[in-house]
Amino acid sequence: MSRAPRADRDLPGCHCSTAEFTQFFDYDDSLDVFGVHGVGGAIGTLLTGVFATAAVSIKAEVPSGHAGLIDGNPKQILIQLYVIAATLAWSALAAFVLLKLIDLFIPLRVSKKSAFEGLDLSQHGEALQ
Repeated sequence: MSRAPRADRDLPGCHCSTAEFTQFFDYDDSLDVFGVHGVGGAIGTLLTGVFATAAVSIKAEVPSGHAGLIDGNPKQILIQLYVIAATLAWSALAAFVLLKLIDLFIPLRVSKKSAFEGLDLSQHGEALQ
């Protein structure tokens, strides 16, 4: 019996990042946003440099197109790595600045007492019956 592949358990890069990285680096990513979208996007961007074909990227400015590693252009991998690093740096900086701005007006963390009590009770007023 076969089963449909799932990104969270069948793609090695995304699986490792969601399962092992969150525990190893001890960060909280309740929706696995970085593990799935960040790592999956980086893997896809890198593999674009591997599988890029010059024939599909021909245009007036570049009549020969942009070849990838398979077409004999290993430099494309370095370009893709540069783009991944630039995107990671931009995203980290933008997130840091936005979180600091938000923290000026609204605290980003709840108090230890509220966390111990449970957020359903302390923040949302839900009670056990």
